[in-house]
Amino acid sequence: MCAKKPDPDVAIRLIEAAARVLAEEGPAAVSARRLANEVGASTMVVYTHFGGMDHVLGHVRREGFRRFAEALAGPRITDDPVADWMSQAWAYRRFALDEPHLYRAMFGSEIGVTAHDTAEDAEAALATFALLLDRIERCGTSGRWAVDDVALAGEMCWALVHGFAQIELSGFFADVGRDPTAAHAQAMRRVALGYGDDPDEVDASLERARRRAARAGLL
Repeated sequence: MCAKKPDPDVAIRLIEAAARVLAEEGPAAVSARRLANEVGASTMVVYTHFGGMDHVLGHVRREGFRRFAEALAGPRITDDPVADWMSQAWAYRRFALDEPHLYRAMFGSEIGVTAHDTAEDAEAALATFALLLDRIERCGTSGRWAVDDVALAGEMCWALVHGFAQIELSGFFADVGRDPTAAHAQAMRRVALGYGDDPDEVDASLERARRRAARAGLL
């Protein structure tokens, strides 16, 4: 009897199930039997698609960063680099809200860099940071921002949007009755001002980015 060939749709369902179980119950709950039950198949389905449980979490992380890169690259580049950076920040937030389980799996301590990650996997993860650095560098070269260390600026901006995403996912804003969209917008505004941007230009960029994000369904 011929072994079943991997099915890309089933693989994605397994990855999403693994991310959900990992985020909600922790790594101990991610078993071949549990994943098979989640997709309505036998445990063999895990081995057919991933070769075994040791490889599953690596595939979860990989798929997460693949989708993340697509999200960050989505907002188009225009002649307003600050609005472009803000648009990417909106896309970051939307990814975290739309893919909460993958997001937690990608950045949570439960997975980290697994033993089955390859150099290509690490490069793919770092490439998402490079997408942010490219936009920050444009803010500097345009003369809008005074950026003497692009990598440090990237780390600060990442900490900002990541922190806001984590707080929003925790339910804090809903619990205290505050508007996370408005708070996120003001945080981006203050970063731009902190890098020496003109207040009027920042407000114009923020409004452009807000309109673009709304049209793209990112808000």
